[in-house]
Amino acid sequence: MKRAFAHIGFSFALSMLVLNLISAHIIIYVTIGLATLLVASLFIKKYRQAMAVPLCLGAAVFACVIFMFTYNNVVLPEQSLANKSANCEFYIIDLPEKNSSDEYVYTIKTTAVYLDNSPQNIKLRLKTDEPINCESHRLIKGRLKFYGIGNSAQSSYSYWGKNIFLSSKAAYYKITDTDINSPMKYITKARLGIRKRLSTIPGDEGALARALLIGDKSGISNTMYNNFKTAGVSHLMAVSGLHLGVISAFALFIMKRLKVKDKASFIITTVLIIYYCALCGFTKSVVRAGIMVCVLMIGKLLNRHGDTLNSLGIAAFIICINPFAVWDVGAMLSVLSVLAICTAYPIAEKSISTLKLFKSYYLNYALRYVLKSFALISCIILYQLPVLFIFFGNTSLVGIISSIILVPLGSLATILSLLTSLAVRIKIGLPFVLLTRFTNKAMIFLVEKLASLRLLVINFENYFGFVIAGILIILAICFIINKRYIKTAAPVSLAIIVISLFSMAVLNNSASYAYITKDGAVAIYSKNSTVVFGVNTKSDYYAIKSFVSSRSDKIDCILANSNAPYSEMLKESFDCDNLAYRAYSQSFSDDFCIEYENKKDHFDFTAAIGDITISENNTYNFTNDISITDKICSDKNGSVDLNGGDIIYRISKNNYKARRVSVWQE
Repeated sequence: MKRAFAHIGFSFALSMLVLNLISAHIIIYVTIGLATLLVASLFIKKYRQAMAVPLCLGAAVFACVIFMFTYNNVVLPEQSLANKSANCEFYIIDLPEKNSSDEYVYTIKTTAVYLDNSPQNIKLRLKTDEPINCESHRLIKGRLKFYGIGNSAQSSYSYWGKNIFLSSKAAYYKITDTDINSPMKYITKARLGIRKRLSTIPGDEGALARALLIGDKSGISNTMYNNFKTAGVSHLMAVSGLHLGVISAFALFIMKRLKVKDKASFIITTVLIIYYCALCGFTKSVVRAGIMVCVLMIGKLLNRHGDTLNSLGIAAFIICINPFAVWDVGAMLSVLSVLAICTAYPIAEKSISTLKLFKSYYLNYALRYVLKSFALISCIILYQLPVLFIFFGNTSLVGIISSIILVPLGSLATILSLLTSLAVRIKIGLPFVLLTRFTNKAMIFLVEKLASLRLLVINFENYFGFVIAGILIILAICFIINKRYIKTAAPVSLAIIVISLFSMAVLNNSASYAYITKDGAVAIYSKNSTVVFGVNTKSDYYAIKSFVSSRSDKIDCILANSNAPYSEMLKESFDCDNLAYRAYSQSFSDDFCIEYENKKDHFDFTAAIGDITISENNTYNFTNDISITDKICSDKNGSVDLNGGDIIYRISKNNYKARRVSVWQE
């Protein structure tokens, strides 16, 4: 059968995705059911000869076995250490980062955990208030207290996908003179060397160079990160197939100029790819790209033509050997991007290639290049919509324009960053530093201008989930009945998506929004003005930051009812110069004003948006349209417990609709 590896890889990955969504205790019954279907398919001649059904079912059964084994033998034993303390021996395996609480965060691995029946050789995070002055892979002895990271892959912020199930704090530690022998020790040193050499480029330009080359985003400012995200090109700062492809092509180009034989070039490039993946920390997106390029190189060595979908299937299978890696957002977006390039884009490219609107060859070539770029990015965004809807709640249509402009510039900047690192090492770095700084400065300037086009940032309304589900069902039915129907269903589906995106854009720009977190923090956006109140916890900070970033690049004022470090952090993130603790009142427009009063035993925050009033207080005063007190939100439809999840109100004139983050409610 054709594309056997694609069938196996995608079935394996989809099975892992479903397994992560269901309760672990029922997976045994799912396994039995799938195994029964597998045996049955082997007895049915039509399916046995076609092989597609048995292969897919076999991959699904294998996924169930791997998931159960990993969950029961790795996750549960490690998570049993949560809230316990133990004397440990461990070493640092990656460069430190600094989190939003100004803590230093290290990825460490234990060599010994002195606790009865505890698992050994655990990979985990270590948080400290002060930096640990120690090289990587140097043995450290200390006492650690362990904390669990989420109870599923979805709630772990992708850490389960990195085989990290625990976080820790050090009560004390002592650095020894013993080194741990590991090849990764030299990789970490090389990564640190690149960071130091590219740090000779000052400011955001240097931070961008480090992000482009090795995915090190530790120096990226909040403003620059928000701009890249709003402009729809944050993928440029996450090392992926684009970066790996650029570096591989550059290496092959150099070796061709040096007249290195083809087979030797392919072998050297394969080794460089593996090294580069290690240098970037084996992130899922770069691993996916690395596997596919390595498969291509091996095919070249064996004089075989590679198949992109088969290569993608192999990559998906290898990545998902870790059952929780499938829930890594970067991996999902990376796989969907390649899938779009393999399936949808060739159809668009075929139509564009025949266009001849001008007599001039060069004008036609330029037009086709622009249209092909537009079609490519559009196909990728369309395929990524389900993931963007589920994980981010918004998408940036300006990303289509941004990618056409910035992807070529980003490719150049990646090569320049590599050359700068090499040049600084051999003491001839100044011209490369200046050139890289100029290129990166141009990128940052363009991103800032493109990010200002916020009208093209679409925040998904929840009905869009039903649109996506309906389209997938229609396409699946067409595929089962007759594949020819897909040619008719595809443009209809595309029209529905475009109409939905347009309607959401209209709604976004005509309505006001109030976002209420489960801890009672409130963010209100109306008429391009943003007010935030009561950000007292880390979850408040991240939730409010995400909400505000998707709608605005500024916060007009932040109101706090106590000593609130997370409100201070939000102030720094958005360069807000207006933080009030006691009393504040402001009218931002004819339809939007706020009042705030904070006394010793009473606080009261009130916002008026048109004819709708929103208040938060500690006196159970439910006279307003929407009131929040002690994690209870009340409106005309009754009261709900915020512990059930965040709530978003969409307010238009004198009406409002409320929804949890996942389900619309009147």
